[in-house]
Amino acid sequence: MKRLSQIVVSALVCILLGCSHSDIMPQTAEKGSLRVVIGTSQPTRAVSPGDGNIYDGGGMEDLTILLVNPMGEISEIQRLTQLSGEEQKIKEVTFLNLDVGNYMLYAYANTERTLLSEARTMLSALRVGDSFNESKYNALFNTLSNRTTPTMNDANPMLLTASKSVSVGVENVSVSVEMSRTLVWLEVILYNHSNHAMTITDVSFSNFNPSTSYILPKDGAIPSSVTYRGLPLYDTFSGGEDVVVEPQTESCIYETALFENRAPSYTMSISATVGASNYTDATAISTSKNFAMKNRSTGRYLIDNGNGTLAVVSSLDQAPSANHALWSFSSTSSGYITNVATGKRFYRSTSSATSGSNLTFTMSSGYLRLNYKSGTRTYYLRDNNGSVSYANNVTNQTRDWRLQELTQSSVSMQNQQIKVVNMQTAAVTPMTEQLRNQHICIEVNAYYNETGGSFNFTVVPWEEKNEEVEFN
Repeated sequence: MKRLSQIVVSALVCILLGCSHSDIMPQTAEKGSLRVVIGTSQPTRAVSPGDGNIYDGGGMEDLTILLVNPMGEISEIQRLTQLSGEEQKIKEVTFLNLDVGNYMLYAYANTERTLLSEARTMLSALRVGDSFNESKYNALFNTLSNRTTPTMNDANPMLLTASKSVSVGVENVSVSVEMSRTLVWLEVILYNHSNHAMTITDVSFSNFNPSTSYILPKDGAIPSSVTYRGLPLYDTFSGGEDVVVEPQTESCIYETALFENRAPSYTMSISATVGASNYTDATAISTSKNFAMKNRSTGRYLIDNGNGTLAVVSSLDQAPSANHALWSFSSTSSGYITNVATGKRFYRSTSSATSGSNLTFTMSSGYLRLNYKSGTRTYYLRDNNGSVSYANNVTNQTRDWRLQELTQSSVSMQNQQIKVVNMQTAAVTPMTEQLRNQHICIEVNAYYNETGGSFNFTVVPWEEKNEEVEFN
């Protein structure tokens, strides 16, 4: 009993005098650390710093990682900016002294210079303790209009994003985060199985070009506000010059970047000409056809030399391109002629496109004469010893031009459904979605006067890379 009394008294004295916690029992909150490894099991093609084209994706020039607690508040932020040289190979970020618990991790790479930069302003304003609410993780790119698509160029790296649920314990936790492009890469490859060159004149698709997308991955969810438009025109990809696929070769005939999308059915159309160009003499002007103009006297062809000036060449091979020797007419009697390659209109001047008064088009004995009147004089477009000029009182054949229509054998595939081929089972099913970080490659196998007879095509999955992706 005496012993017990002493213990009680000692305890009371301690309370009265005020003992520190360390004098009684250490009581510290449990803490942990988190090591984030930036990697990928899917190819993001983020391998070339400063190269933002659709092939390479761009390197990791900056990185922002957020840890959001279950209360929806930002617990930690790490920002790495202006990465260069060896710094661009950083693939690990460590968070220390974290409260034990569950977090959502959000990662953004290349927000400083990417063209798709809606994330930049939002991220720069965030601070620890801020609410990371629904508007933040449901942030959208600006709505696009008409046929606009995400634009990439080789001066800007491609935006990469990721989100992941992580759990932090008292031990050192390590997690891997898969960064991915926000975009779909759509590409059409044509395999020419014939013995003739194929010139692709048009590639078009049904409407599945989405107007907007989520910045962070949303498991394939599409914003409710999305609208679908037509894809960019074939001329946007080809630059106005038709793609030629040589015999027994393959070539990319169309590609574009898109936001992820879904559709009940995807269709594609292709038009092409097969074989060498044939020029046949025409006896009448048509506004729906293109013509070469060959001088009756000299045999030279009228061309736009590429600088907005009319010229003549001895053979079509001497023109800057085949289309530089092709012309369309604004009407069948008067107006202007337009060069197919340059789109420039020529009136009375031989060296000043898109200016001047109308010309008169006259067919005489199967030959075309381009002329205009000034007072009582008539001035004819002629081949003047290898140069082009207008002159009056011309009675010889240098004023006469033979109209030659360009003809080729044409083939087409119209509104054919795009289907997916399972590479393991060979099962064929309609395509119904295109998701971010996917490379949708449509293979078109084209035949001419062979058993296959017509276009057919398949869609193959993006070949995944096994090696670790380096941001270098």
